[in-house]
Amino acid sequence: MIGNKDMPTSENTERILNLLQNLRGIEPLRELFWVELNYHRINEPIEDIPEPIAACLAEAPRRFAAGRDNDFHILYAHLNTDTPRKTAERRLIAHLQTRFPHALYIFSNLAQEHWHFVNVKLVREARGERKARHLFRRITIAPDEKLRTAAERIAMLDLATIAVTTDGQQESLFPNPDMLTRLQITNRHDIAFDVEAVTAQFFADYQRIFRSLQTALETQTADKKWAHDAAQQFLSRCLFLYFIQRKRWLGNDTDFLRTFWHAYQNATQPADTFVDKWLNVLFFAAFNQKFHGGYRYFPDDIRETLQHAPYLNGGLFRQNHWDTDYATTIPDALWHDIFQFFEGYNFTIAEDTPLEQEVAVDPEMIGKVYESLVSVSAETDERGDAGIFYTPRIEIDMMCRLALVDNLANHIGEAHKHQLYEALFTFDETEKASADAQLAEQWAAIAAHLNRLTVLDPACGSGSFLVGMLHILDDLGERAARHLGAPVTSRFERRKAIIGKNLYGVDVMPWACKVAELRLWLALIIEAELSTAELQVRDEPLLPDFSFNIRHGDSLVQDIGGMNLAQTRALDSGVPSNISRKIASLQTEKLKFYHNERERKYREKADVQRAENALFREILAAYETQLPRQIYSARELLKALSAEQLILSEIGRPEETQLDTLTRQKQAELARHEENLAQVKRARSALN
Repeated sequence: MIGNKDMPTSENTERILNLLQNLRGIEPLRELFWVELNYHRINEPIEDIPEPIAACLAEAPRRFAAGRDNDFHILYAHLNTDTPRKTAERRLIAHLQTRFPHALYIFSNLAQEHWHFVNVKLVREARGERKARHLFRRITIAPDEKLRTAAERIAMLDLATIAVTTDGQQESLFPNPDMLTRLQITNRHDIAFDVEAVTAQFFADYQRIFRSLQTALETQTADKKWAHDAAQQFLSRCLFLYFIQRKRWLGNDTDFLRTFWHAYQNATQPADTFVDKWLNVLFFAAFNQKFHGGYRYFPDDIRETLQHAPYLNGGLFRQNHWDTDYATTIPDALWHDIFQFFEGYNFTIAEDTPLEQEVAVDPEMIGKVYESLVSVSAETDERGDAGIFYTPRIEIDMMCRLALVDNLANHIGEAHKHQLYEALFTFDETEKASADAQLAEQWAAIAAHLNRLTVLDPACGSGSFLVGMLHILDDLGERAARHLGAPVTSRFERRKAIIGKNLYGVDVMPWACKVAELRLWLALIIEAELSTAELQVRDEPLLPDFSFNIRHGDSLVQDIGGMNLAQTRALDSGVPSNISRKIASLQTEKLKFYHNERERKYREKADVQRAENALFREILAAYETQLPRQIYSARELLKALSAEQLILSEIGRPEETQLDTLTRQKQAELARHEENLAQVKRARSALN
């Protein structure tokens, strides 16, 4: 635990923020560590760097600062690339770790304007994992980054703020840098780079702003549940917008929302109209290719940006009942608070992996926000009542990999299970190459199975398991294609195909489905390497519609009238062959709809829903014709049993007891058939 007296002051943080905002060249870096953070001054080159690693460097790496007794090191490597490359960073760190096991690694690009501060921590991937690995945690400093969080975390590295302890309780005795041990400095670095701490702060701030928005909407509508869901949707759209602007898809401006808000403030618009007349135009017109020549109240540069905004669609920016059920207003003052909250965090479009973490807000945090706000409805205020709990990323990754190992082994042979385990539990490229070579004869079977694999999360929540499986299937599919000599498509296209064909989720809460869709959309757009010019010529939405992959419903209810809807494709399902063919055809057409194919049969979501309902009616009608025959057979059998029972009772035969048991069984079967028929009739009536 770190007490307030051990934390950097706001003045220190502001000075550090100023240094980070002007971090060009080595001099500001020296001032940061030698002056502000109180490390010993050292400026020594590190020799004997192997040639493959040295080829990535503009000059020899340097040890330019250290803690007490020079046993904790600050190392700097000047890379010769336009941006710091993580692969080059990992290779150099792996080489230097034996010589400098306790260190902070700092990398810059060739121009010394884009920086990575890298903390390396030894961790086990999951409980019971036999092998410890290095976890790389990064803070990025660059001209386009928001640096408030970075400044706060780096300020924690100040040696003058680390308490000297004798009992491990972090109580300050003499905050003297010269009395610190290597362990104390290492512990503080680990704390400063703790992503969970950033996550916890983001949770707290998000919850505060969410409650403010929910309260404002509930006050206007007196509808608590609607206000909750509408607030969640609005903040999700804003959150998505921060990732979109990081892609430079809005006027090449990574700060577009700030530009947009300031333009409104300077445009003498009526008060409290920013969300309704400005932000909603971006959401529902610009992102849906419906921004026309009107909207003359926008400045020319804003109008041009909205005119060329990417065609997103996908459902997130399609108006729904949370937009139209009530006429509500989000006042400018409330919007300002929401804006200030988002502006206080750095958003990264590089999603974490189990062993790579960015100390910033990444797409995975959406799932954690969902967990923090899981008191969903007016009926359930406790997350245990809702039956929803957030599972940490590293646990999700492990479960997904273990499930896929078992599934693949079941289909290509248990004899290959060990090799599959090695292939799926490797993260380093060198380790992957070695593991993949052991599967040389199985890649064709693996690729074929991945193509027909179906993954269903029956309680998908925020979609964390689906996203975890997406990453793994994408990686494994790319490796399979490479080994088979097949064309390797872009990661965006691969992931889009995987989601459309392989991934499905169900959740009982409709807004949870929206969050899961948001997570999958983010997993796609972070991989979309499209220029603004390329986006402008697209005549189809960038984001697919996940409506038929993520469904609202109760996955525990799988039958109607005794008919198991999860087994409609099974040979013994009782579904007539002509309807089975229609099910397969609809599945094909839904995939065409997902990909927005020109030759698709259904143009709108409502068209697919009507086709689904029509097919469901046919299934129910077919089942309804079967049930009366089953009821008739059961009744006839009971008549025969009754007659036989009468004869046996007259002559006192011992079979009477057995006959009684059989009669009770058939009576229960008849009652079940009659109840099933009633259920089917009610279901058909509800669909009409």
